[in-house]
Amino acid sequence: METLSATSNIANKVRNTRLPRTKPLMPLFEVISNSIHSIEEAEKADLLKKAEGEIIIKCIRNGGDDVLSSLPEIDRYPIHSFEIIDNGIGLNADNLKSFVEADTDHKIEIGGKGVGRFVCLKAFTELNIYSQFRDESDSLKAISFDFRNTKKGFHNIEEPKPIDDSTGTKVVLKTYKEDYQKNLDFDLHSVAKEIVAHFQLYFIREQVPKIIIRNQNNVEFNLLNLYNAEFKSDVQNREFNLDGEDFTLFLTKSLEFQSHKIHFCAHNRSVINEGLYTRIIDLGRSFIKDEHGEKFFYQAYVVGDLLDEYVDTERIGFNFPGVDDGTEEESLYINLSRLRRASVNCIEDILSDFLKSIRTQKVENYRPTITEELPQYRSTLNYRKSEVMKLAPDLPKEKLDIELYKIEAKWRLEVKEEKIKLLDEKKDITNHEEYAKKYEKFLAEFNEIGKSDLARYVVHRRTIIELLENLIGVNSESKFENEDLLHNIFFPIRTTSDEITPDKQNLWLIDERLTYHSFLASDKTFNSINEVSQDSKDRTDLLIYNEAFAFSDSKMAPHNSFTIVEFKKPMRDNYQDYHEEKNPIEQTEKYIDSLLDKKVKGRNGRTIEVTDKTPFYVYIVCDITPSLEKVLKNREFEKTPDGKGYFKVKSKYYSAYFEVLPFEKVLDDARKRNRILFEKLNID
Repeated sequence: METLSATSNIANKVRNTRLPRTKPLMPLFEVISNSIHSIEEAEKADLLKKAEGEIIIKCIRNGGDDVLSSLPEIDRYPIHSFEIIDNGIGLNADNLKSFVEADTDHKIEIGGKGVGRFVCLKAFTELNIYSQFRDESDSLKAISFDFRNTKKGFHNIEEPKPIDDSTGTKVVLKTYKEDYQKNLDFDLHSVAKEIVAHFQLYFIREQVPKIIIRNQNNVEFNLLNLYNAEFKSDVQNREFNLDGEDFTLFLTKSLEFQSHKIHFCAHNRSVINEGLYTRIIDLGRSFIKDEHGEKFFYQAYVVGDLLDEYVDTERIGFNFPGVDDGTEEESLYINLSRLRRASVNCIEDILSDFLKSIRTQKVENYRPTITEELPQYRSTLNYRKSEVMKLAPDLPKEKLDIELYKIEAKWRLEVKEEKIKLLDEKKDITNHEEYAKKYEKFLAEFNEIGKSDLARYVVHRRTIIELLENLIGVNSESKFENEDLLHNIFFPIRTTSDEITPDKQNLWLIDERLTYHSFLASDKTFNSINEVSQDSKDRTDLLIYNEAFAFSDSKMAPHNSFTIVEFKKPMRDNYQDYHEEKNPIEQTEKYIDSLLDKKVKGRNGRTIEVTDKTPFYVYIVCDITPSLEKVLKNREFEKTPDGKGYFKVKSKYYSAYFEVLPFEKVLDDARKRNRILFEKLNID
């Protein structure tokens, strides 16, 4: 038979063919697909009546036929080969020619890629083929041969006498290669389900012949019955268009699949399948129960001419034009990312009632947390409820905060873009009433964002108060926290006013007015004492020693007043009067002297103008321990009206108000000043 001469190097073709080890049944799918096509050809040629097509698949397992045929259960025995028999048109002259020709386009119109036999040799050692067919004179002929992974490919070619008077083909996929066999579930039911899943569109469209799969002990499954029992339930379909290309999505319920999936198909066959949970999170990871209590998972199948056109040679992916990096970004071309997004929208549309019910309940579950603990997102929930509804269920407060922040940020951007658009439209208003409606909508959302900002700031204040309360107590090691942590609460350490905006510092804990002062010492951080000359009088920065820092209520001279703030470690008790390093009064007085002597420069390098009439406000934040109380009494400080702190006014040589504030007083006063805000947000 000289017609069976390979037109290319078969071994090279097999080597250049892709087949992931995780797809061990792909060769079987290829043979079944050829059998379906062969039956369709026989029906068109009137060699076979409709509904008479049949494919028999036999799983050949390790062990002798005599032993296996007598055993009631043999699924635990590994499958090493498959035998597939169909009653299709057989390997007639055209089909045989296409089999011999590498990369044939014989069946390209129905999805044939001409590489199925090479895929088979990736996972099996050889194919044993026997086929009966009718030639051009309508005579019944037969041919048999082995197809192997060699250069010539074809071996043991014969033309035996036909066994009976029917057409059809028997293919044996012989001896699994170990790398593929070890990835195969040997259970007959599992193999049957995989076949139905792969060819489900044939079943949905009622275009599939009778397919039987059986073991050597004659235990079998009729795949149409399996489909009707486990796959068919409530098939829904929806058409959608993407850039002028039409697609159809079929949504089915599977009683056996273990997750919700979306399948992108070509020529009625699943090519890529992906989990749906990450795309429609409210479907969940587990099964859904219908009204009868039946458990199922959704399976979506997407078909379209474009998918048929761009499916790759091995039918394990698509070669869309342009770049597809897997992101959801827009592209000039249709790619898998865009098609996936459009398909998910289609599924959302089909399941809209089901998803709305789940999402409404989810939002109601989140509402108390948002209302009571995250009030800054109340407006977001009101104006972007549809997006909040798509969040994952059961998020802890911290993660819910992050996800709501993302939604709010997107909303803010949209409102800003709308503002720009409205300003442009105002230049050429043709319909004042329509513009007024748009402006009213924009203003409503803009105001809500403002309320959200205020709520966020109030929540921030409550959080800071709680944090300070925790830090002034003893830690897990029964020690008080280092000064640095406390400094960071009031003003971030190792930063300057050029870096830290008013909303990032918390000097309001001491006095609301401090928020609006201009921080002069912008050239050094208030923790940079180690980098400063030992002679503090030569310091050209207001952030002088012992981490004190100063503020002025104006940026340029003459300055109306200065504020000095100094912190000490909680419960420190080693203060000494007239000791430069152990007396905060002494330290701040020296700082005032430096200002009065005009030995300190501002951010512009000019000497700071200070007179003896310039008011100084000095806040020393520390716990009043016995040693400090002794110093304060020696300095004739008086107790504050609430009895918790000390104060003193100096006016003889300069104007200064000193106040010593225990951390507990700072906390208590801050709570009282902010209580009305907390109550308005119901977060007190």
